[in-house]
Amino acid sequence: MPDRTESYMTLCPVGQMIATSLDGASERAVLVAADGTTLYMNPPAKGFLCKTSQKHVTDFLVTDDWLNVKHCCVVMQNGTSTHNFRNITVRQLDICPCCSQQYYVIYICGKYERVRKVVDNSLDAVFTVDESGIICTVNKASLKLFGYEEHELVGQDIKIICGGGHGEHHHQYMKNYLQTGIKKVIGKKREVPARKKDGTEFPVELGLQEISSQGGEKRFFVGFIKDLTQLKAHEDELQERRALAEGMINASFEPMIEIDDKGEIKLVNQAACALLGYTREEFIGSNISMICGGGHAEKHASYMKKYMETGVKHIIGRKRQVKARRKDGSEIEVELGVQEVTMRGGKKAFCGYIRDLTQQKKDKRALIKQQQLIHGKFFGSE
Repeated sequence: MPDRTESYMTLCPVGQMIATSLDGASERAVLVAADGTTLYMNPPAKGFLCKTSQKHVTDFLVTDDWLNVKHCCVVMQNGTSTHNFRNITVRQLDICPCCSQQYYVIYICGKYERVRKVVDNSLDAVFTVDESGIICTVNKASLKLFGYEEHELVGQDIKIICGGGHGEHHHQYMKNYLQTGIKKVIGKKREVPARKKDGTEFPVELGLQEISSQGGEKRFFVGFIKDLTQLKAHEDELQERRALAEGMINASFEPMIEIDDKGEIKLVNQAACALLGYTREEFIGSNISMICGGGHAEKHASYMKKYMETGVKHIIGRKRQVKARRKDGSEIEVELGVQEVTMRGGKKAFCGYIRDLTQQKKDKRALIKQQQLIHGKFFGSE
């Protein structure tokens, strides 16, 4: 049996039995007399609470009313108080039959500690604030993200981390919600600027949820914060690459058109607009059949459907001569090359490369005519 004498009063036989039962509890448990005298702490409590030489319950519970306390700060082994509330359960036992002593057992909830460890080990920052916007708890990820120590954030106004000029308006936002109950941001995610300790601002995704205290008498708000800095940098890089790719496509002298698996035009370059007479705005969102000549316009949808069903490539990866229809209704001979591209998620796109054969055809006819003239002059067939 653990040594219970230390600096505590000697327990009666019933008290010793109670102490023995508390030794088997996983929660932090303390045996207390009716006047608040600390009689015994079980091993989990001894390892966490202030030194066992203290005599009164208020030496480790920061409260004036320990009999009715439900949650409060706790004085730890090193003598400092926790920044965050611990849930407290006080149970009144039956009057001791051997000494008529009134005993109380105080449990300092270990479940809260386990939840706290889960939150602390979250990769995303988590804050809780009260109705007045004062920070109540922060996890380790929050401290790392914003560059503060815990004592520099807990007890401070949440506006300390608000960026984009929102800090000075935060109290009004909170007041409006508490008065109207209209949820503009509660239960939603949105992108906002946040501010680090060094003053730098960065983009975050903020999700807010409202919770209440155990007795429901106080309202709190939990903020889940995801740093978007790398994501934004990646998006900017992709945007730059896309802009570069579009620039290269537009700079091409050959007309180029991209369509989806339904035949809807998604991208077109300036050369295609110049050749076929449509503006970019007229092209985007329209069906590719608008430029199909030679009677193929009404059949194009069936061609596409058949390929998507069978996978048999009749024109994919090849070049062929077809007729294209311009905006004015005239048809021209073109060389068409089509390549298939598999997008993320398996979605397919098709890129068409078009070469105008009009001048080539004219040149060929002129060459043939010239050859015929030369042949007639030499062989007297004029």
